[in-house]
Amino acid sequence: MLCIATTSGHFHRINQAFERTLGYAQGELLSRSFFELVHPDDVEKTQQEVQKLRTGIDTISFDNRYRHKNGEYRWLNWTTPAPASGSHFLYAVARDITVQRQRDERTLFLASHDDLTGLANRWRFNEELEANFARLKRDTSRTFAVLVLDLDKFKPINDAHGHQAGDLVLRTIGDRLRAIKRETDILCRLGGDEFALLAPDAEVGEAHLIAERMRVEVLRPIDIGDVEVTVDVSIGVAMATKHSGDAKDFLKMADDAMYMNKRSKAESGVAANAGTNDKP
Repeated sequence: MLCIATTSGHFHRINQAFERTLGYAQGELLSRSFFELVHPDDVEKTQQEVQKLRTGIDTISFDNRYRHKNGEYRWLNWTTPAPASGSHFLYAVARDITVQRQRDERTLFLASHDDLTGLANRWRFNEELEANFARLKRDTSRTFAVLVLDLDKFKPINDAHGHQAGDLVLRTIGDRLRAIKRETDILCRLGGDEFALLAPDAEVGEAHLIAERMRVEVLRPIDIGDVEVTVDVSIGVAMATKHSGDAKDFLKMADDAMYMNKRSKAESGVAANAGTNDKP
């Protein structure tokens, strides 16, 4: 894609590749400022790049998004030498890198998200947890919570209805938890039937309220096609303070709290069964 434009923001001449890529006829492009076509989020940085060209600094590789005539945006990569002294003309070369950017974004998404539920994965969760500990060191008045959830009664669903049904249950629970989390919370599938939530700036009471809302969502019946199934959940809550250890130890605290909850529920069930069996 080749074009001649002015430092005031107007196209002076374009080639056919430019027309094909953006879907406009030449007259449509020459009649408007190119800033009108730039994605709103990219306008400021594009203006800054043009200002650098005005001061004699070449553009070697600059990416921004231009609106196609159909309303979609295309990623363009620009190389533009600074104009000669006294000139206001820019001789620019652009490449359409939309497919490459989409592929890179997809790769980045897969690296940081669970492919079954679309939630953050363990790596992304650990990164966010480390970042929150770093903020806590800078401001010891802050706090945050981590909740670890492990599904109960999930294995029998896999055994009785197959792994596709189990995957549907995990996706459904992931969607439900995503729908009720706060905008700043990081929801993660740690693996298997275990989830975790990082709640920045949450106080103790708020963390337990979040846990209760999550429990209610998990307990709702799930339609797997021919039948409805239900699962239970054990939740562990850990609150970070300036006295907390590192991220790894802190996550283990939440995990241990979850297992204590699971063990307590199991012991309560055994006691209830024993009481029933002792009845005459």
